[in-house]
Amino acid sequence: MKRFLITNLTIITIVLILGAVATPQAPTRAAVQDDRSRGIRLKIGSTRNDVKSGKQFELWAVVIGVSRYLYGDQKIDGSVITNLKNASDDAEAIGEFLRSEEGGGFRDDHIKLLKDEGATRQNVIAALEMLKRGKPDDFFVIYIAAHGALLPYADPKTKTTADIPYFLLYDTDLRDPEHTALRMDAFRETVSRIPPRKGLVLSDTCYSGGVQLAGRSADESVRANQRYIDEMNQITAGVGFISAARQTERSYEKDDFNHGVFTYCLLEALSGNADTNPPDEKVTFEEAVAYLDETVPALTGGKQHPFANTTAIEANYLPLSVVSYANQKAAGGSGKFGLVKVRVPDIDGVEIAIDDRPQATLDRQTFRTFKVSAGAHKLSFAKAGFRRDLMTTIEPGGLTPITVNLSFSESNSSEDSLLEPVKEGVNVFLSDAKEPSKNALSLFQEGVDLFNKLKFSDSIKKFDNAVTANGGAYADALVYRGRAEESMGDNRAAVNSFQKAFELRPSDFETETLLAEARFSVGDNLDEVEKRLRNIINRHPDFAFARVVLADVLFYQNKTRTAEWELRRVITIDPNFPAAYMILADVLTYQDSIDKQREAIGMADKALALFKEVSKKRVRFSTGLKHLSISHVIFGRANYSDGNVMAEAYHMLAKTRTRVVENDKNINASEKASLLAAARGDLQEAMKRAQTLTSKRRLALVLETSSQNYFLGGDLAKAIEDGKQALKVSEAIPDMKEFPAAHFTLYVAYESSRDFAKAAEHLQKFIGMTDLGADRKKAWEEKLAYLQGKARANRQNK
Repeated sequence: MKRFLITNLTIITIVLILGAVATPQAPTRAAVQDDRSRGIRLKIGSTRNDVKSGKQFELWAVVIGVSRYLYGDQKIDGSVITNLKNASDDAEAIGEFLRSEEGGGFRDDHIKLLKDEGATRQNVIAALEMLKRGKPDDFFVIYIAAHGALLPYADPKTKTTADIPYFLLYDTDLRDPEHTALRMDAFRETVSRIPPRKGLVLSDTCYSGGVQLAGRSADESVRANQRYIDEMNQITAGVGFISAARQTERSYEKDDFNHGVFTYCLLEALSGNADTNPPDEKVTFEEAVAYLDETVPALTGGKQHPFANTTAIEANYLPLSVVSYANQKAAGGSGKFGLVKVRVPDIDGVEIAIDDRPQATLDRQTFRTFKVSAGAHKLSFAKAGFRRDLMTTIEPGGLTPITVNLSFSESNSSEDSLLEPVKEGVNVFLSDAKEPSKNALSLFQEGVDLFNKLKFSDSIKKFDNAVTANGGAYADALVYRGRAEESMGDNRAAVNSFQKAFELRPSDFETETLLAEARFSVGDNLDEVEKRLRNIINRHPDFAFARVVLADVLFYQNKTRTAEWELRRVITIDPNFPAAYMILADVLTYQDSIDKQREAIGMADKALALFKEVSKKRVRFSTGLKHLSISHVIFGRANYSDGNVMAEAYHMLAKTRTRVVENDKNINASEKASLLAAARGDLQEAMKRAQTLTSKRRLALVLETSSQNYFLGGDLAKAIEDGKQALKVSEAIPDMKEFPAAHFTLYVAYESSRDFAKAAEHLQKFIGMTDLGADRKKAWEEKLAYLQGKARANRQNK
């Protein structure tokens, strides 16, 4: 059964702006055939006169998407801007399409893509100003995916208050929208002032529930949408509209798409599925509307219906995209077709053939979409003498996304992976042109078997021998060696191994992510690490591991809200990635919201269940592998072995339960006792595993949480005992000699037992170890002075 998520109401409007033209007639079949015979290539935004005269014009675009807000998910003066899931990804997809041959081939210096923190009010205004560089015959696109809202504006001149429709940008502060948001009429003013008279304006803006204003209802969304349409109607040129939904309807988001349903269908339409009336290698406004009218209601169970309107007949025939047919003769036929979209994020010179007919050669960060007749087809991908064939069935009206990679993985099937593959498309893994020698391959396989058995020291020797036997260059062996070195605690050596592997195969985004993670572990330039990870995610938005590593980096830097957003994206993309749930549980438990701290319990519980599943699968891979998969390397590291990961998972579950008891001031006695008892059971499981580990870090952390749990349950003696034990264990760990959390728990436990001298001693150490900020430090120092005074008054010695 298809599952839909009702999101904040999304209104997507397409506006076509045309200069004054003579009343046209629809193009005929003969005219289309005549164009083909002369070899004329249609250009998006071109009128029939442009095509006939061969007039040249330029293409301009401003593309904006905001999923993460500076003040996202924070209640400020009774208002909340909720972070979105897909707005920035939608903008990325629109930008990618515009750069493609089908979308018009917009030049990089003629397109501004602003996402999340890049989409500030200042940057958006500057980008819109870029459009003034265009000429009257040029064509432009403006796209925005973000929140929209009607917000009150007090006019200082008239002393009246009016509701103004705004686009909410990254740095919008609802306390001052006039200077931090963008009035929707800015689009109308931009369009009326810039020289180009042909264009396309798309606004994907959420209203209902997106901005929770105290005392306002969801009905404000209807008025906001109408006000926007009224503003655009003031443009004097011919205008056409397409809205994602009628004004009284919601827009929907489908889990499988990672897009709004309307945006997904729009991209399918422009990629070629709408070229049917008649099929002529272009998608017009009229065809796009017809496609959307059919597909959007079908995918939403009739709950969502796009709305379209035009005030200029010519708008119906303006080409919005061009279509690439795999078989040119089929373009004029009446058969059924589907789409094949091929992306090449990292490799140059990939040759594509369909049914042994060459179609195109793609370079990195490009894609092509081909319209292919429904049925079975052979797709071939070749580079540097290596070829990979893929048999696939094209469904009528469907879209088959394919990404071509030259990376560590050789397969993403469930048979070869410890995680279920992401269902976003098909990965075709090309291999290195030069295969390893038989001796090197044999040594490598022996090393992998040892690695899977957690015999890391022995596996490193095998991987070294494999590299030597292969002339010093064996990327796969270097990747495994790096992961084994991390398992031995030698993170600096791991950085060197991953770096060498990446130099041998610079298209390998999986190894690039492992390198970034290793650099994070050794404390290399975190800004540079974050930048590299974001670049990987831009090229591979569905690669969950890169987002998990990025979230870990952000969490370490106390950017908890950004880390939370990344982890929620991971769970949307890959709901079976256990580390995402584990880190998210930790992130949520440190947030101020008690609702999020309660949610952390469920996340920790899910992480534990998923790690148990991974452990079962790992047994199957203990010896021998059919194909390499990055999941083997990710979850083969020692910290993911049963003892380590289960100790951490049980500890995280105990920690989240204990934190709720600590912070929820309204918790009743029954629930408090229940949560503490459940956490105690989790701690016992975590302790049992932590005590068997070579590294005692996990044991120290478990003991500190146990101390806190006992304190909240009123057992002060056991709280002090476990707190002191946590400090003793941590003393043997170089970077844990300063363990402020343990000192804090001991401070509160000793104060409750009225040992003020001991309480003051541990509070003083906590203050000295923690970056509290000037105001908080002053408050704690006053508390310390109070405790020291109480100790003197009671004649207590340290």
